[in-house]
Amino acid sequence: MTSGTKNPEIEKKINELYSLILKKQESINQIQAADPSKKGLIESKLKTFEDNRGKGFFYPYLTEGEGHGPFSKLIDGSIKYDLIEGIGFNLFGHSPSFFIKSCLEAATVDSVMCGNLQPYTQAMDLTVEMMKSVEGTKLKHFWFAGSGSFANDMALKLLWQKQAPKYTLIAFTKAFAGRSIATQDITYNESYRELMPKSINVKHAPHFDQKNPADSLKNTLTALKKIKAEDKDGICALSIELIQGEAGFVYGTKEYYEGIFEWAKENGIYVWVDEVQTFGRTHELFAFQMFGLEKYVDIVTVAKALQIGGVLYSEALNPKPGLIAGTFNGSLASIIAGKNALRFLREGNFYGSNGRIAQIEAAFKQRFQQLSTGSCKGKIGYFGGIGTMISFEVGDSSNEVTDKYIRKLFDNGLICFKAGKDPVRVRFLLPVSLTEDHINEIFQIIEKTAHEVL
Repeated sequence: MTSGTKNPEIEKKINELYSLILKKQESINQIQAADPSKKGLIESKLKTFEDNRGKGFFYPYLTEGEGHGPFSKLIDGSIKYDLIEGIGFNLFGHSPSFFIKSCLEAATVDSVMCGNLQPYTQAMDLTVEMMKSVEGTKLKHFWFAGSGSFANDMALKLLWQKQAPKYTLIAFTKAFAGRSIATQDITYNESYRELMPKSINVKHAPHFDQKNPADSLKNTLTALKKIKAEDKDGICALSIELIQGEAGFVYGTKEYYEGIFEWAKENGIYVWVDEVQTFGRTHELFAFQMFGLEKYVDIVTVAKALQIGGVLYSEALNPKPGLIAGTFNGSLASIIAGKNALRFLREGNFYGSNGRIAQIEAAFKQRFQQLSTGSCKGKIGYFGGIGTMISFEVGDSSNEVTDKYIRKLFDNGLICFKAGKDPVRVRFLLPVSLTEDHINEIFQIIEKTAHEVL
């Protein structure tokens, strides 16, 4: 234990409690069907929840918090593979040991939340770790944010203040930046901002085209030049997800991004990389590091796997006093867990061509190749992605067929989600706690479900 109230007796009790919690969570280690005596329990509980919040839920999923590794236990006694991780924040799976310790350590601190006005050493320690992770880049500062959307809002404010009165932002088709008032305009899907007034000026250019990679850079640059010609003196920055999560994990090449960023720099446009979903999940800690784009990046937003949101930015974007503040940095449990997660990722064997993340990616792609050319030929077509972000298409890739397929996967013991539009893809955000045996069973479920549905 490194912070909070400390004495030998407290540390002894924490270690005992840690062992008991971990042992109990580790007993959740295989899929199982629901307890017949609890049939309908989740649906009845969720009905109350739905009535109170005014909207239903995609899955009949409700848990009290039992789970370990890739497994999550629901209140009806069923245990399922969780391959969507709350849409990305459980990179390590359920109840990783250092998260249990993080929460117990947070219980010894005198507050639930860490404030911005009165700093805690825990926030300082995480900030130090974040800056170590981007050494050798232009990124010199880190500021906390309450979520990925808040981080993106903050990035926009920093860019606007620096570039005022240039306020136009360039984003990309199929982008997703969040659901705040500002980020809903950056997000490309118009249905996410139905009947909303336009708040910021955003121009969208085409992202990398997986069906026409050879012409992607040319087509993107043509669109960027047109945007610039139409707004000669108003563009402040270019915002891009190097790997577009909501699009079904669409990404380009190093040469593609270099071409875009060179154009941006030539035109005095800042480069903002949105890594809210990609942080920690590629062959390097950051996707921009994996593509070797360090020299171009001016500002980066992170959240999800870090357990806390935040913005990394260059000295040039360091704001004037008062622009960014707020009451909270975040919960102390999240900040301590974030620090421990970052150390675990940086010191473990996760990155590089032989790292654990590359191994998981290769295993999934190999098995999809076998299915798509074998027993599921004509039922599973496209598959792809990078790192722990894997997607594939089933049947005609329509929303109706994909929706039916992933709901049946849920019934068969596997939780995932969908992404993209024309085509719609099945989306996995894989935990690094997967073993070879887990992967074998997962693909048995994928294959079985394909034959049942398609």
